[in-house]
Amino acid sequence: MKLIINGGRKRRTREEVATKTVSWPKVPGGIPILGNSIGNVDNLCIKIEDWAAKYGKENGIFEFNIFGVRYVVLCDDSHASMIERQRPYKMQRLSQVNEAVKSIGADGLFAAEGHLWKKDRRIIGPSLSHKNVKDYLCAVKLVSNRLVETLESLCHDNDAVAINNHILSSTVDIISLVAFDKDIDSLRKGSYGMGADLRTSLRVTQRRVLSPIPYWRIPIIGQYIDGAGWAIKRLENSFRDWAHENESSATDDATSKTFLSKIVSLSRGNSADAMSERRLIGNIMTMFAAGSETTHVTICSSLWEIANDTTGLQKELAAEALEVHNYEGAGLDELTNGLPRLRSLIYEILRIRGPSPVLGLQNMEEFELAGTKLPPHTSFFLAWRYISTLDNTEPSRLTPLGPRNTPRSEVCARRWLTTSGNNISVVTPTHKNGWRPFGTGVRVCPGRELAEIEILAILSLLLRKFEISLEHNHPPMKLVSCFTESPNIDIRLVLKPRGIIVK
Repeated sequence: MKLIINGGRKRRTREEVATKTVSWPKVPGGIPILGNSIGNVDNLCIKIEDWAAKYGKENGIFEFNIFGVRYVVLCDDSHASMIERQRPYKMQRLSQVNEAVKSIGADGLFAAEGHLWKKDRRIIGPSLSHKNVKDYLCAVKLVSNRLVETLESLCHDNDAVAINNHILSSTVDIISLVAFDKDIDSLRKGSYGMGADLRTSLRVTQRRVLSPIPYWRIPIIGQYIDGAGWAIKRLENSFRDWAHENESSATDDATSKTFLSKIVSLSRGNSADAMSERRLIGNIMTMFAAGSETTHVTICSSLWEIANDTTGLQKELAAEALEVHNYEGAGLDELTNGLPRLRSLIYEILRIRGPSPVLGLQNMEEFELAGTKLPPHTSFFLAWRYISTLDNTEPSRLTPLGPRNTPRSEVCARRWLTTSGNNISVVTPTHKNGWRPFGTGVRVCPGRELAEIEILAILSLLLRKFEISLEHNHPPMKLVSCFTESPNIDIRLVLKPRGIIVK
């Protein structure tokens, strides 16, 4: 399937689409009507980054055109940061992205803008506070132990195990427990239903973002044209049942313990923050997708890096994990502070193999960029992953080279480590040193801390239990755009029980 990008489906005046003198290059080779070719739909992010390297180095800006729609790409920190600072009112997420997300039932915080976003954030943010994440740790450990037990039952005689679905089931089970108080236990049941439905829904979201027409709006058959209708309906029905089950037990937001019970309680009566059932289901879907898919992708990519490394990384990580002697009794702060090497790896994977390497935005009013006035609803891409690899950024905002001076364009698991005497610690990255996987400013992801502890708990327990290697003659893995950036193959690992403590 070739890429077709929808330009917001808003008819533009001749004045808006007229060719204007700009101070940045345009990608050459465009075909009349079709514009520039970007290839298959799963190649979107890679193509933008390839073009950034060719056309964006001089000014940090370039543009391309697809089906008459102009896309302006910001590929240096100063311009991209200026655009991002205009959120959430003057700059908002691309309308075609929000429309595609809403089409799969995820009409929640991710797709909300302006005052609606502000209202949803007031409800959702507190359920993901540091205090609540501490309470969620028991559920995270419960599922992590189930994952180890499942993998132990499968790794016999050096047989390789395809881990992708097991990791996805684990993150689905965790988010179901901590956010909705539902122990669906898909991991041990071997039922990948909700995880599979989630992947199907996200995959078609990518297609719908890039479609020239909103075919899913066609009455009766629209949702089924791309094969997603049944998956979307199953998820919506499950979430509606969960909401109804919680409705009878929800009291008020002061006593609610889970994300779901909180938003249900606030949606009752005449509360100013009351949600319609559609938005309630949309926020459940948003939480479910954001809390499981992106974490699953990061864990899979981290395991791939550990298995591929030839510098002794796995030995260092395993030794660190085994130093947490009482894993079951370890609290949130102990796990976070006691695993600096693992955290450095995770931060690096999120930087350069993270699920969201670019951000699509549009301006809601006329906007001036580098001396050029751009009309409302101009489409922008902020190439954050590419920007994090640059060497010519303002020094205070550069991605660090790390202890091995590894180029910023390459993965370095130790990049975020610092040493003082015999003590090793980790720099917690922010946008100030080129790191934006969870966003910045007011639109920063409220679930960052929960995602980090999920990844830390699962990876540290796997390293305590197994020596990890790739199956012989394993094909290479790359990330492809399926709304999130995801592995293009099943990662097959040989898991050998770790019988001795690593020194």
